[in-house]
Amino acid sequence: MSKQAMQAILDRACKDMRFNVRMIDDPDHAMDEYDVTPEERVALKSCRREKLLEVGLDERMTAWIPWQWAPNRKR
Repeated sequence: MSKQAMQAILDRACKDMRFNVRMIDDPDHAMDEYDVTPEERVALKSCRREKLLEVGLDERMTAWIPWQWAPNRKR
């Protein structure tokens, strides 16, 4: 599993509003350039703490997912 890739996705979404919008509108396409497993994709799209921890994301990183509150996000 690529914890670094998941962290890179979260970091970029925090700094790059366009990328964050892509994570809301088309998360699979947004994550295509990152080496994440299917399980990691599901966890990142879910924004659920327990799923993120299961795939190895550091607990501190699960506290705030930039796209989690978007009402129209794809899951």
